[in-house]
Amino acid sequence: MRQISCALVLFFSIVPFLLQSATIAQMPQVAASPHRETTQDLIAKLNPQQKELFDNAGKAYGEHRYADSLAIHQLLLKDFPGDPILLKFACEDALNNGDAAFAVKALQPIAQADPDDWQAAAMLTRACAESGDTSCRDAGIAHMLDLHQRGITPPRFLQYAVENVKLGENTMLISTSLVPWGYYKIYANGKVFDSTGKLFLSITLESNDMDQPGFAKEHPDEAAKGMRSFSLDAYRETGLNEKGQRTQTHYTFKFFVGQPSYATIRDEFLKVANGTTSPVSSTSGLIVP
Repeated sequence: MRQISCALVLFFSIVPFLLQSATIAQMPQVAASPHRETTQDLIAKLNPQQKELFDNAGKAYGEHRYADSLAIHQLLLKDFPGDPILLKFACEDALNNGDAAFAVKALQPIAQADPDDWQAAAMLTRACAESGDTSCRDAGIAHMLDLHQRGITPPRFLQYAVENVKLGENTMLISTSLVPWGYYKIYANGKVFDSTGKLFLSITLESNDMDQPGFAKEHPDEAAKGMRSFSLDAYRETGLNEKGQRTQTHYTFKFFVGQPSYATIRDEFLKVANGTTSPVSSTSGLIVP
């Protein structure tokens, strides 16, 4: 039985990792780049007034006032022009405020100067995706996987946001996994939120280990090459049951032989989110773990 908690297993935003970059910088794989600034380095440079502004920006971001947070970070950038940490915070603001062009322009020099800067690489991948540059997006996804395989990304950084897509009054945040996570091995997911920011639908690309023996029997040649079976699934929130437990309905829409490309995943996620495709099976009344 396929169930998925709507609790995120990681932060989609890079901001929490920026705030923790002092700790991350102590990790061996990141410490090998001694000239990369951390948030702790930035804070050490701020005078009391600047520190207050920096804190106010963080508060505005936490309250989803991204334009206000961006304005404050841009004000601080006048005192510290070109500061990479401030630029990353400003770009996160800009992305959440719908200004991908700002983020692309600011992040490209950082990413080019330090290709192993995984924060800049992840944010640039999203900025490219949201600006419509699919070749840059795909190159970014491949680069992020390479950084993970080389041990550059933090161990608990399992997935990251690739793009936020507007769907009428709703929005869908699509992420891709560096490591398939969860019992059903999730490789990508799309979180669909209503106009109030409430999550009501989760769409996933899964490759359940339990499905692989049957796949190997049906597709022995592909399985011999290391290919796996993947499924397109979705989980819709259905409120509380009589015991006060959260429930959801699980849907399976289709299966893939081998892992589909991001472009295919995105297209299929959009079909599910827009209701233009029908499931092949569904199960209702599932308890959210």
